Amino acid sequence: MSFCGRDPAQLDGRGGSEPPISEAGNRYIYYRLYSKDDALKSNNPIYSNDRFIGRTLIKSITPPRNVASLKRHLWKIEGFDGTPACTLYLSFSEKAPAEDLTRLLLRGSLGSGSPELDPMALVVDTPQVEKRTLAETKAQANMLPEWPHEQRYVHYRLYDEGGELASKTSFDMTDTSLGRINVLSVPLPHNGTSLKARISQAEKVHADDVKLFKDDSGENILNDSDVVDFLSATYPGVVADDPVAIVYETHGFSKRLRATQDSTMGNHDPTWHTAREGEIFQTDGVLTSKRYYSDNWSAYECYVAINLSGNQAFISKNFAALC
Repeated sequence: MSFCGRDPAQLDGRGGSEPPISEAGNRYIYYRLYSKDDALKSNNPIYSNDRFIGRTLIKSITPPRNVASLKRHLWKIEGFDGTPACTLYLSFSEKAPAEDLTRLLLRGSLGSGSPELDPMALVVDTPQVEKRTLAETKAQANMLPEWPHEQRYVHYRLYDEGGELASKTSFDMTDTSLGRINVLSVPLPHNGTSLKARISQAEKVHADDVKLFKDDSGENILNDSDVVDFLSATYPGVVADDPVAIVYETHGFSKRLRATQDSTMGNHDPTWHTAREGEIFQTDGVLTSKRYYSDNWSAYECYVAINLSGNQAFISKNFAALC
């Protein structure tokens, strides 16, 4: 498969045309890190303007070299502690994560994670992201080469029920409802769910409150399970003249909610509010149930609420009451 006119198998991560082999004869595995709705910076960046792709030598992985041992290795070098809480996709074209006992195809000029344009992807569970130790790589990163390939985007137009809205990722001052995100920032698996989650994160709205259409005519919904092939030249939103459409469904947040005690749930999961006792929120007053991870996954009755800063998130009914 070619990408930007070049064969990914011929790229070495340094902009050259030799196979990805070090002087010692050891090949690299290339990978990208993700949370459920965005890309994460790597502790082992190889480009100054793309801190989200990293690489590791195959010889650094503990034998037997399977998915489980690679996950443990990446978990360690990327600053996470404890047992890996993540899934690993062996390439950008994979539709499902690999099983832990899957042996890695690592010999020869090709293999899992060998081309930088079709790397592996490690998707980290949300609670672990906040606990991560980031490496001090700023000075080193400035000395790295730049990503030599063309940036590719998903273009989208943002609406609510009353019409177009200014996008937070707008890049054209004359057309502020048109936004874009880098395709490499969309978590795997690449489908309607992950694309909607990524755009919702960029626009600071809840994915549950938006509808995603394949184009801005609004005639064809991009369903959650629809596969999106970002390695192709025809994925939805590939050009600015034919963007996908995001329709944000606003709710009537006319009721007041008061925090009855301090809550730190948002420190561990940004989809939940952190609150101080007495803090006032606006809500629609409708109780819902959402999962939250502390020592384990649990479901909490909660409200969707907006704080005084305009941020929308969940707040448990154990920490707040209508007033």
